[in-house]
Amino acid sequence: MHKLFPIIFIFLAIVPKTLKAQDNARSILAKFTVVNAITNDRDTTKELMEAGAYTAFYSLKNTDTVYLANVWPNQNSESIGPISNVEIKKNIIASETKYNGIIFSFDWHFKDSYEDDQGVAKVNAIMIKDKPEGIAFAMKLLGPDNEFLEYHGVVDGAIKDRIFDLLLKSKIELEN
Repeated sequence: MHKLFPIIFIFLAIVPKTLKAQDNARSILAKFTVVNAITNDRDTTKELMEAGAYTAFYSLKNTDTVYLANVWPNQNSESIGPISNVEIKKNIIASETKYNGIIFSFDWHFKDSYEDDQGVAKVNAIMIKDKPEGIAFAMKLLGPDNEFLEYHGVVDGAIKDRIFDLLLKSKIELEN
């Protein structure tokens, strides 16, 4: 029995942390590889391509909050945070065009992993669902220090319908 105590102790110490990590796991709703980037009127495409940059909308398990992540995996850095004040400017319906999509704006409450910087950025975005080729995402971001970013990207896989549902739900909640 004495030999079981260390095993039980380790099990009790590890399992709650593992369960907590699983509870907070990101569920990717839409992921876009950046193929063109401008930072304050300077073409930064090469820098972002070398960094393997992508942008993703995600949620955490058991929440309806939508988060945005700007990730540079080859440099081990990211900016992440929830979005708020979602305003749907146009819901693009397939009958109007060949694709479903959405034009929207929001506030992004970000925190950087590389400088421990944080703030709120104003974002305008266009997201086209399941476009098989070409630009499927465009985002213009104005940071709190007046830094201007513009990204164009392509979909990595398919955009999950849940992102559209959550964005439209955010708009409905704001109107009520």
